Amino acid sequence: MNAPDPAAPLLALGLNPAWQKTFFFERLRLGEVNRAREVRSQASGKGINFVAAARQAGRAATVAQFAGGATGDWLVTDLEARGLAHATVRTGATTRICNTLLCEATGTMTELIEPAEPVTATEFTRLRHAVMDRLPAAAGVALCGTFPPGVPDTFYEEAVRAARHRGIPVLLDGYRGVLPTLQAGVELLKVNAAELCALMERDDLAGAAADCLAAFPVRWLAVTAGGGQAHLFRAGEKWDFTLPKLERVLNPIGAGDTAAAVLLAQVAGRRALLEEPAGMVGAFRQALAAASASCLTPEPARFDPAAAATLATRIVVQKGR
Repeated sequence: MNAPDPAAPLLALGLNPAWQKTFFFERLRLGEVNRAREVRSQASGKGINFVAAARQAGRAATVAQFAGGATGDWLVTDLEARGLAHATVRTGATTRICNTLLCEATGTMTELIEPAEPVTATEFTRLRHAVMDRLPAAAGVALCGTFPPGVPDTFYEEAVRAARHRGIPVLLDGYRGVLPTLQAGVELLKVNAAELCALMERDDLAGAAADCLAAFPVRWLAVTAGGGQAHLFRAGEKWDFTLPKLERVLNPIGAGDTAAAVLLAQVAGRRALLEEPAGMVGAFRQALAAASASCLTPEPARFDPAAAATLATRIVVQKGR
């Protein structure tokens, strides 16, 4: 088994992309007529946000995805205009639209997400070949979110086993229908606190983390909580990360995807880092700082590296009990 090339690109499986429309309101009043101050549109979804953030972290990445209909055309055109690499399988299913409503007065976000349409067996087979052709040359693999109807439940598990056979680290950013994937063994599980509790059917975060690490061969568990305290777990150990308060959040969409991308970008090609608690703590600190910096920009999953570097110095890390 040859170690992956440290300079090789990352491969993100982002099978549920969306055409993102973000509406900025000075104040959003539900149940009333609201006129947006500004509207921005772009290709988005967890996989696309991942590759956008990875590039800003200095790591090339390709997203494997489905796209269809007029919105699929817009999505591909936008990716190419932004210079983001993609392996896209065209489908008869129309790419969904995600409408995000941001209230500037309260700093709250409301999302209206269309359901994903099913893909055909032929379309899935094409996507599977595209992934398996690219996977051996990847430095790391990210499994980003859910997948549309028509994709077998075993596909993520198959991708994990193929990556592990080649010594390629895998990060999973998702919690719905992921039990077979976790059982196959991923190096990194990145979820938020509510998702972890839902996954393990526990109300307390510490208990959910302990159960997860005991039940599945996960090396590291990275847990975010928006602007709240984040945590890094491995078997028998925990580190707590207190994030600095941001003066003004412009757009929190894609912050979690940014954290996932920056974390895997640092681990990819450096498997020894997975054995170094100090190194992993530092990597997660950088990931959280980039995620915070992305909230300061109006576009999803875009951040100023200088702002991220400043925020990283303000994150307080404590060894938990």
